[in-house]
Amino acid sequence: VIALVKMTNKEDFMGNYVSKVADVFADFEGKFLVRSPIASHHEGRQFDVHVIAEFPSVEKATQALESTGYMAIKPHRVNNSDVEYGSFMLVPGL
Repeated sequence: VIALVKMTNKEDFMGNYVSKVADVFADFEGKFLVRSPIASHHEGRQFDVHVIAEFPSVEKATQALESTGYMAIKPHRVNNSDVEYGSFMLVPGL
């Protein structure tokens, strides 16, 4: 999972999404490789948070993103970030 996030309500985004998403992903063997506001910006848009989460398979990542636990917190991501500005994607790895 790769996410480039521009927050619109940092308090709710951090308190009701960021504080819970690691536990949801862990249930599906997901772990964060990158979750940082810091980036050496060279081109394109600037974001508030840059995220890369790794899962053992696309299937596990899909299960996580479709899980009851994720669906409960997803509105806090969507409603508190500019989804037209940012990106949230599932990309198969090597």
